[in-house]
Amino acid sequence: MCSSCTDFQKKTVSFGCSAFLVLFAIVLGSLWPTLSSNLLREKLVIKNGSVNYQNWIKTPIPMYLEIYMFNWTNPADLHRYPEVKPNFQEMGPYVFQEVHERVNLIWNNNHTVTFNQRRTWHFVQERSNGMLNDTVTNLNVISLNVAYLLRNADAIKKFAANILIDLDGSLLWHKKTVQELLFDGFSDTLLEVLKTLNDTVRIPFDKFGWFVNRNLSETYDGSFTMNTGEDSLENTGLLTLWNGASHTGMYKGSCGDVRGTTGELWPVMHSNKTNVTIFASDVCRSLTLQYGEEVIINDVEGAKYVGDERVFDNGLKYAEAACWCNSKPEQCPDVKPGVFNASACKFDSPTFISYPHFYLADASYREAIDGMKPNRSKHEFYIAIEPHTGIPLDVRAQLQINMLLQPVRGFKLYEKVPELMVPMLWFTQRATLTTELANQAKMALMLPKLGIYVAIFFGTTGILLGGIFAYLAIRKWSDQVPYEELLR
Repeated sequence: MCSSCTDFQKKTVSFGCSAFLVLFAIVLGSLWPTLSSNLLREKLVIKNGSVNYQNWIKTPIPMYLEIYMFNWTNPADLHRYPEVKPNFQEMGPYVFQEVHERVNLIWNNNHTVTFNQRRTWHFVQERSNGMLNDTVTNLNVISLNVAYLLRNADAIKKFAANILIDLDGSLLWHKKTVQELLFDGFSDTLLEVLKTLNDTVRIPFDKFGWFVNRNLSETYDGSFTMNTGEDSLENTGLLTLWNGASHTGMYKGSCGDVRGTTGELWPVMHSNKTNVTIFASDVCRSLTLQYGEEVIINDVEGAKYVGDERVFDNGLKYAEAACWCNSKPEQCPDVKPGVFNASACKFDSPTFISYPHFYLADASYREAIDGMKPNRSKHEFYIAIEPHTGIPLDVRAQLQINMLLQPVRGFKLYEKVPELMVPMLWFTQRATLTTELANQAKMALMLPKLGIYVAIFFGTTGILLGGIFAYLAIRKWSDQVPYEELLR
């Protein structure tokens, strides 16, 4: 304090500083909730330069696609069913590093952005249990599809198709490599026939492979339109359109609605104990996950949401799921619970989706074959989310692809086969929050409290200093007053 100032000036400055600190604390404490909310909003809204935009435009979390193939070990015994059950041996995992990038962005005037998604996969040998040249035996999907699509055709078409299947087809693919069955694909004469069977179906590939033509494709997943969160952070990441429409046109009523997020970005939630919905373009539908439990990932608290038996119900247990059935009303439900008929999404092929190893599905699916070992810890579909920021903490998106083998009249290969739901492969999309992103999340979560702590510090400091100054002033004043005057 200045040495040339009078006592009165020193007291004025001292008490003024104390009052300023207290006033600053009051103002900061009053305004900080609004300021911190605006700061957080600037980080979470999807726009150029925001933290959420940078995390969304290209996936920052290391993501892996783990694929398990099913090898049919005893196909020669098929016609001895049910005396000898088909046995399937799980192979893998074959692990691929997966990167998602958003491209072709169009910013709309209604707080939405339209974009395409480019996915890239690279094989990771050191994480895999097997090589891409491993061989697999399982159903011949192309022959199966020809017979299935012509199951109700006239005798002439069946006869012609039967000849082609006899010449170029088979019931099984023997010793196809994992690389061929996944990303490389392979040519098949019957595939050309399949492409001409139905004028309404346009199969966009010349080779068969479960992931053929998908690596680096910017169009395979379609176009998405989602909320940016500019109007409300509770809408961030929620899809409004897929391929320009709010309804897929593939399933009836609300089951065909485009709902939820793509899975990497989530809105801010005020309550953990709610449901969340993912729109999975792979199966052209939404998947609603139920609240499970509280979890902690890298010291960040979150809520775990789980895919339960409702996801693949067909109206038998949950009435609201009845619209997933595309058959005639009198034929619904057309499959037992736990398996979803995805034929509308897969060019009308007999493709069915379930959890791995028919986890949570009707017991008859796994009892009809050998090799299925459903296990919650291995096969549960879940995602963990930090609700206040919408940051995904841990992802295990797990699905199994099955093909329906059934008798088809007019096709020698299929006339006497048993009806079986045959597992082809299952996959896991796996991602866990990194330490760096966990620190970002913790900083964002601390932001609302940080200003209050600062306000409390300055307020307390101001009050303490004011008290000290008052004590010193009173003491100095009392020391200056004669003792006789204090006794009067």
